[in-house]
Formats: sequence, C-alpha cells, structure tokens
Amino acid sequence: MRKTVRYEAHLDDYGLITIYLSRQFYNGKSDVFYLKKPEGSLHKCQILNYELSQGDYNKYIIQTTEPIEIGQPYEVTEEHGLKVPLQYSLITKTARFDHEFYYEGDDLGVHPSEEGTAFALWAPTATRVILELVDAPRKSFEMHRTDKGVFRFMVRGNQHGRQYLYHVLVNGHWNTTSDPVARSATSNNSASVVIDYTKLEVERFSHRLPPFNSPTEAILYELSIRDFTPQVESGVKARSPFVGLCELGTKTPNGISTGLSHIVELGVTHVQIMPMYDFSTVDEDNPSTFYNWGYDPLQYNVPEGSFSSDPKDPLKRVHEARAMIQAFHKQGLRVIMDVVYNHVYEMESNAFEKVVPYYYFRRSASGALSNGSFCNNDVDSNRLMVRKFILDSCKCWMEAYDVDGFRFDLMGVLDVETMNAIDAQCKSLKPDSMVYGEGWNMPTILPEEMKANMGNQAKMPHIAHFNDFFREHVKGRTSPDEITMKGYCSGDTSFYDAMKAAMVGNCLPGMVKIFDQPTQSVNYVECHDNHTSWDKLKECCKEDSRDVRIKKHKLMIGSVLLAQGIPFLHSGQEFCRTKNGQHNSYRSSDAINQVDWLRKERHLEVVQYTKDLIALRKRLPVFRMSTASQIQNRVSFRNFDGMLVMHYVCERKNPYHELWVYINPTNQIYYERFDDFVEILANEAGLLENVKAQNVTVNPYTMVVFAKK
Repeated sequence: MRKTVRYEAHLDDYGLITIYLSRQFYNGKSDVFYLKKPEGSLHKCQILNYELSQGDYNKYIIQTTEPIEIGQPYEVTEEHGLKVPLQYSLITKTARFDHEFYYEGDDLGVHPSEEGTAFALWAPTATRVILELVDAPRKSFEMHRTDKGVFRFMVRGNQHGRQYLYHVLVNGHWNTTSDPVARSATSNNSASVVIDYTKLEVERFSHRLPPFNSPTEAILYELSIRDFTPQVESGVKARSPFVGLCELGTKTPNGISTGLSHIVELGVTHVQIMPMYDFSTVDEDNPSTFYNWGYDPLQYNVPEGSFSSDPKDPLKRVHEARAMIQAFHKQGLRVIMDVVYNHVYEMESNAFEKVVPYYYFRRSASGALSNGSFCNNDVDSNRLMVRKFILDSCKCWMEAYDVDGFRFDLMGVLDVETMNAIDAQCKSLKPDSMVYGEGWNMPTILPEEMKANMGNQAKMPHIAHFNDFFREHVKGRTSPDEITMKGYCSGDTSFYDAMKAAMVGNCLPGMVKIFDQPTQSVNYVECHDNHTSWDKLKECCKEDSRDVRIKKHKLMIGSVLLAQGIPFLHSGQEFCRTKNGQHNSYRSSDAINQVDWLRKERHLEVVQYTKDLIALRKRLPVFRMSTASQIQNRVSFRNFDGMLVMHYVCERKNPYHELWVYINPTNQIYYERFDDFVEILANEAGLLENVKAQNVTVNPYTMVVFAKK
C-alpha cells in the first residue's frame, strides 16, 4: 500500500493521527499538518513524534484537540498542500470505540414483511451508504445513519427474493459489497438476496428427537455433504448434495445400504456436517471443476450454493439446506454444524473489511495482522460487534435451520468469553445442544489466558475439545513426517500408561490430565484432517497382513467407542476408508475424497463391529459416565504383560454389577480365569449373546468385554 501512494493519514486513537509520507515527496518531510473538518475549517495539529522508517516513507504521530465525529469526512493537509482523507483505522480497536458503537439490537440485516422490508447495516465509520436493488426494477436508495452507526432504509412491500448490494463510502473510497449478514446470495456471491423464511418453511421434527441428557451420550459422525453421495454406486438418485442426503433406502448394486439409511443403521446420535455455509474456492456455476472442504469462509449465514440443485436460484439453497437437516431429524439424528469463525478466505475483498475497515480482524498495536489461523487473517472475536455477529450467526442457524450445535474450527483463535457466550445462547435455544471444537493453542495475537484452547478448558466447563492426546497415543502420530510412528492400538505397548489416561477421557489425577470432566473430551483417531486410520496403518504397520491391519483398525474403533468421553467417527472409517495415502485432501479431487460405498461391501465385518460397539455403548451407561468422580470411583486398571485391563463397578441402572474390558494390541494370545462364570458381551466378532465362560481367551489385536451380574 505505502509503495503506491504518497501520503496517508490514519486515525488510530481519539485525537491521535498516524501519518505516512513517502520519501519521494519532498523527502517525506513536513513541518505542519492541518485537520480539515467537514464544514471546511482548518486546524493545525501538533507533531508528537517523527520516525525515520526503514521503508520508503516517514512516519509522524500528530495530535488534534478538535473533537472528531466518527463517520464524518475529514481531511489532513501537509505543509505543501497535499491532502488526503482521514482514514478511521486502529481507532476501531479501542475500547472506547467498541463501547460507543456497540449495537445490541436484533434488527441488523434484512427483515421482510408484507408492510415493508427493513434494511439495516452497521457501518459506524462510513460517511454514506447506498442500498441498491440490483435485479429489475433496478433501484438505489440513500440509507439514513442512525444511532450507533447503523444505516437504515425501509423499502415498501415484502422484497423476498430481491437481490441487493451496498455501496459504502468509507475512508474516502466507495466500496461495493454484499451484505455481511446476508441470508442468501446469487451464485458466487454476486449479490445478496432478501429471504423471508416463512415462505420457505419445511416441516420440523426436532421435537421428536430421543432424549439426550449428557454430551457423553452423543456418538458423533463427521461427513462432508459433497463427499457422501456422489458415487454412482451409492444408488442416490439426486445429483445435488443437499437433496442426496435426504434420500432413504439407497443401496449399492449388491443391495448394501448407503447414504442416510447407512447412518441410521449405524446407530450414531449426531451427524457433524463439514462446512455448509457459503465458501469461496468452489465456482458455484461450475461446481464440479474445483473441490474444497469449505474451510474458506465467504458468507457465514448463507448455505453453500454448490450443494444446491440450482446454484443460480438463491431460494433453493435455503430450502434444500433446511430440508436436509429435517431429513436427519426425522430419522432421530441431531445435526452439528462445522463452523469456521476464526478467519475468512480473503480479508481484503470480504464484506467485513469493506464495510468497517480495520475492525473485524485482529491486529497488533502497530497494525500488523494476526495470523494464528495461518490463513493471513484472524477474526477479532473479542471485539464486541464481532462477538455479536458470531452469536447472531449461530442463532440464525439454530432458529432458521434447526441445527443442534456447533463444531468450531481452530477454536483456539477465538476467545474464552465469546465461546462461553455462544454455549450459553445455544443452551437457551436448545438445552441439549452441543458446542465443541479444536482447542489447539494457536499463535494468534491474544493473551494466553483469553484463548479458547485446551489450556483454558477450566474456564469453559461446558465446551468440549478434540482430544489429540487420545488420537496420538491410541493410533499414533499424524503428521506426514511421523507417519510410521505407532500408537498403543497399532502396536506400541510402551504407551500403556497413555492408553489408560486416554480411556478415561484424560480427566483423572495421577495420569495425564487434560480436562476436568469427561464431557470435555472428544475422543477420536480419525477425522477429515490427516491420513485416514486405514492409510496410517498401511504405513506404520507395513509388516502386517491385511487381516491384522483390519483387526487393529477395529481395535481403534472399539477404543473410541468404549472410552469415557464423547466418541467421534469419521464417515467411512467404519469400512476402512482410504484417501490413497493423501494426508491433506482439502482441495483434492472428488475421486480421492468421495465416500466409496463399494468398500462397505468389502468390509462388512468392520461395519457390523462398529454397529455392535455403538449398540453396546448405548446399552451400558457405565461407558457414558458424565463426571470425573464417577470414573474415579468405578474404574480401575491392571497391566497384563502389555495388555490393558479395565475393571468397572457399575451403578444399579446398569444391567451388570461388574464389567471388564481387555484391550490386547499384541500378537500374543492371553488366557484368563475368573472366579466365577462371566458373560462375554463382545469380542473381535462384535456382540455375542448368551455366551458364558470361566476360562477365557483374548486373541491378538482384539478387545473383549466381559460382564457379571
């Protein structure tokens, strides 16, 4: 920027202006600066500091005693007569600005009714805003600035389906932009669209969902809308992703269930949908040309157009997304939405930056952009109106689409207060909603005590985190340069103590303790990121036969499903999903990313095992304890030559008095004799019925569950 312009003036605090003057203009020197007010009067400013910068410009800090009315056009003139608009810059980062312009109303955006359609845009630093209805008949309206910097205009009649843009005059420039809080859009965000949800209503089924009392009762199943049904062999007739996930009774050519029916039969409780809001890098007019998972946000409150049967129809994407969620609800499945409020795809062209420059994205005291997301920008969640936007956005998806909770990508970029506010709002809308995310400690410009990461889990008692300790020690390391390193279930028995800690959700003292309660631990070995478990096993267990790798794969699934905490499965994991060894397929082809339903036909034993272990978890409350004290009182361990033995003393609501889980990651056969006959509930074959024994065998690479009444 400063290499292409001669002169800039930035209001960085109340009364303080930062000047950048190119050395190619009078050697970058000026002894006098004047503030020109909107009515034309000039006022000399005091130079507080002069800095000979290392770049091609000089930097001045000047002070004005004249009161500045935010949103009015000011100019700064230097001694040679060169004048520039005064830009509202880092002043937007001050606490005073935040409180002066915080707007708590719930009427931002567009609200249509039969009497009229109200448009409201928060743009406190803007001088003017023009609303343009871009489809026929094309019309433009000067919006009126009101309290807290909200610009408003009322258009007669219900404008449902009308396309619109905003033209914002800010910092001396006109920016044409979509609405940052829009509810729908034309393809590729060429215009925002007015939505009246009452005209796109679908029947709701969430009130019929089964009771859900604790996060540990959840069994999470992650899927990508695009990946799940495109394969011809899936038997899904609809060639659009939203609609395809609504179909029941779909089968492979050999009659094996696929799609939604497969999820229902599996027995999971929650479907976690990878990003379904509008993202940037897929051309919605040519959706098959580019692939992306969707962690590149464009419009947070708009369903992704490439998932619609007609991306050019802004109403269909809304209706079909709502219908898809209700299709899950109708089958007893709750829906978790994967959200990426930590960054946007491209800051400079984003509506946030065009409407209120400098406000929405985190910066250092010098103005440098924070990059804790490693995407060249971090959303500044602890700004009051940014926090409000995120809360309003989550409320939109819960009220308009009926989602049941949220999974937060790179949650550690956000702040603790925002995340707790989100959880409280979600619980007020749906008491059994879930909020969880990636609690990694990201290098964002935020004090450590404010980051919403695992290190601050005690400050967020009702929010869960992906447990990477579980993943790394049960399966093995996940980074590409550590792909050959094994975990406990893939054969490294030196992780015995780590396995103990993982199986109790890392919430007990005396072990590796990460969380206060098991409700905070999302246990997993596989998700959309990194190698699939199957591909990992092929690399770290090259010496194993295919049959042994299948046993180890099942052992990992069993460990996830019977560990204390919240189990998480990646779609296709239950039939040994492969991505041909690719560790990061976020923009790979459909051929790499799509769920291969023919693998289900080849791995029915793994599918059945997964179903059985899910059923066992649901049947026995002892695997779903919700407090650390319960686990402390009821679980004990025994080391059996590298094999982990867990002993459970059950509560009365369990059908058994005692349980034992034997996890054998070795190639040894172990023999055990109980004092009395025990029932063998499950082994490598899955659930067993009416099988009792006193002398028992634990085969290599297996998990066996015994019980006694």
